[in-house]
Amino acid sequence: MGLSKAFLNDRLKISVGKNFELESRNNSGNSTEIFDNIALDYAISRDGRYMFRAFRKNQYQSILEGFIIETGVSFIITADYDLFREIFQKQRNEK
Repeated sequence: MGLSKAFLNDRLKISVGKNFELESRNNSGNSTEIFDNIALDYAISRDGRYMFRAFRKNQYQSILEGFIIETGVSFIITADYDLFREIFQKQRNEK
């Protein structure tokens, strides 16, 4: 389950979420935090092409039989293409 809210003319988005277990895992140490997943996205450019993200994810790993907390920051570049072949074509200078 998750919730997100945008601020600063939709340039800052805060997302929070909680993971719920559908099956019991023999009392394997459930997460006690209110929100398991938190992400802050900030659009550096007005069109949202360049973004900065800070995040924290809490996930259960069955192989390790425990929770792994992943935190980090990332820089995201978004590009939109209409056709798959446009990805491999060189851009032409349009005047």
